[in-house]
Amino acid sequence: MSYEPMTGPVSLTVESLTLIDRYTSVDGTLSSNRDIRIEGELRGTLRCEGSVQIAEGARVDATVEAGAITVAGTLRGTIDCRGKLHILKTGFVAGTITTRLLVIEEGGRCEGELSMTVNTDLVTTARLPFDTRPTSERVLETESLES
Repeated sequence: MSYEPMTGPVSLTVESLTLIDRYTSVDGTLSSNRDIRIEGELRGTLRCEGSVQIAEGARVDATVEAGAITVAGTLRGTIDCRGKLHILKTGFVAGTITTRLLVIEEGGRCEGELSMTVNTDLVTTARLPFDTRPTSERVLETESLES
């Protein structure tokens, strides 16, 4: 088997990502048009046009505005997620939360006030923790669609 070096131009496209590693602590305002991954600590304000990933062991205590958020660590504060807030099994989120879509894996935890927005005209608000009774024990009031 022989080795032949590549000739001609080689093009690799790598999307940029802001990384706060596990040895880094940020106190202040962080803004980015790209994705952000936090493995360390952040306190203050975080504005991200892309997605925010909070790794297991990471701690964020901030006002967060982002397109999407995935939490495996701890997130506390005022959270405004324009897309999906995904809390993994090791994740903990507490505070005032506004999101379009919420996914909590078994073991993940969420506390505080939650507002889910479908569009700008419709907002549903719930206080967490909510009714923990089994669905069969709850009484649902519905309006007949046949009227």
